[in-house]
Amino acid sequence: MIDAKLSGNTWYEATVDRGAPRPALNDRVEAEACVIGGGLAGLTTALELARRGTSVVLLEAKRIAWGASGRNGGFVSNGFAEGMGNVAKRVGLPAAQALYQLSRHGTEFVRCEIAGTDPSIKMGEGWQGCIRYSNAAEKQAAVAEMTRDYGQPMEFFDVAETRARVNTKRYFQSSYDPTAFHMHPLRYALMIAKKAEAAGARICEMSPAVSVEKQGAAWSVRTAAGEARTPNVVYCVSSLDRTLHRPTGRAVLPVATYVAVTEPLGQDVIRTRSAISDTRRAGNYYRLVDEGRLLWGGAITTRVSEPARLAERMKGDMVSVFPELGNPRIEYAWAGLMGYARHFMPLIGSDGQGQWWATAFGGHGMNTTAMGGILMARAIAAKDDEYRRFAPYAPDWAGGHFGRVGVQAGYWYMQLKDKIDERRYGKAA
Repeated sequence: MIDAKLSGNTWYEATVDRGAPRPALNDRVEAEACVIGGGLAGLTTALELARRGTSVVLLEAKRIAWGASGRNGGFVSNGFAEGMGNVAKRVGLPAAQALYQLSRHGTEFVRCEIAGTDPSIKMGEGWQGCIRYSNAAEKQAAVAEMTRDYGQPMEFFDVAETRARVNTKRYFQSSYDPTAFHMHPLRYALMIAKKAEAAGARICEMSPAVSVEKQGAAWSVRTAAGEARTPNVVYCVSSLDRTLHRPTGRAVLPVATYVAVTEPLGQDVIRTRSAISDTRRAGNYYRLVDEGRLLWGGAITTRVSEPARLAERMKGDMVSVFPELGNPRIEYAWAGLMGYARHFMPLIGSDGQGQWWATAFGGHGMNTTAMGGILMARAIAAKDDEYRRFAPYAPDWAGGHFGRVGVQAGYWYMQLKDKIDERRYGKAA
C-alpha cells in the first residue's frame, strides 16, 4: 500500500521546521573565505573557519542541506566509500592508516557537536554489517584486519547472534562496529548552520554562484544580485554543479540512491536500534527511526531522475528480506544524488592560488564531510597542510557520459558477483 504522502518530500523534511529562507546575497561583501555549497562539507568549513576567527560567507543555491546532505541514510562511521584494503594498495599501509585516522576525526566531530548541543539528533548506536551467504572465515578475517591494521574496534557475530538481532534467513554472519551511530542528517545540518552563524559566518540561501573570476589578488564570486570578494574560494558543490570549477566538476560522477520510510510498524524481526546493512557491493542499508518506522535505502543507479514506482520497488526489497513485514505502507520515498570520484575517495585539495575543494563524498559522507571541512579550515586559517594526504586522489576526469555508463555497468557487474557469491556459498544455516 502506498500513501498519499509520496509527493517527493522526505521524512527528514517532514520532521523539521526550517523557518524562513536566509536572505540571498544582494550586495558586495569582502571576506577571508567564500564557501560555495551549503551541504555538510561547506557548512563544516564555514563553522570551523568562523571558530578560528576567519571571516567567511557561504553561498547556497537553494536551501541548506537540500541535497544529499539532508537526504541520506544517516549512518556515521569511520572510513571511506573505498575499502581500506584498496586504499592501502594505492598509498601503502602507513599512509592508509593516517587517512583512516582523519576519517575517525570526522566521526568524532559529528558525535561531539551533537552531544554538546542536541543529543536527540542521534537516533541509535552501532552498525551491523551482514552477509547474505555463509562464510564465517571471510567475515572473521575482515574484522581481524580492521582491528589489527587500523585499530578499529569490531566484533564478529555468528549466525545465531546475527539473527538474534536481525531475524531473517537472508543473513548469516555479521560484523558490528560499536563506534558507529546513526542520526537525523537534516537536523544535524541545520544545527551546524546555526552554529556557524553564531560563530560569525554569513550564510546566504537562494544564492547560486554564477561565476568565479580572479581579479588582482582576490577572487570575485558573483551571484545574480551580489558579489563576494575573497582570497580563498572553497568549492563544496559535489555533483550538483560540475561547471563552476572544471577540474573537480569533470572528476565527479552523479550517482543516485533511494530511500523509503514506512508507516509506524509493530514488528519483531528487526530487534536492534543499531544501523544495519548487508555487505553486497550494491546492497541495502536501513534502520528503525521515530515511531518504529523503518527507513530503508538502496537501489544505486546513475539515473538522475527517480525511477517509476520507486516506493513499490523499495518495499519489494524490504519484504524480500523480511517477509514477516507483510504489506507495510510506504509513507515517504525519495532519491538522493551523490557525487563520486572514480577512485571512490573524497576530492580534497588546492591549486595553490586560493582555490580549494572538498567534494565527492558519496557513499560515506557523514564523517568525511566533517573531516573535509576541518581540513579546509585548518589549511586556510592556520596554513596546516594535512589536507595534502589526499594528493594521491587528485581530481581525474571521470569520463563524462561514458563514465556514467561505465559506472552503471560496474554496478550491474557487482550485483551479478553478489548473486554468484550467494549461490557459491549456499544458504545452509
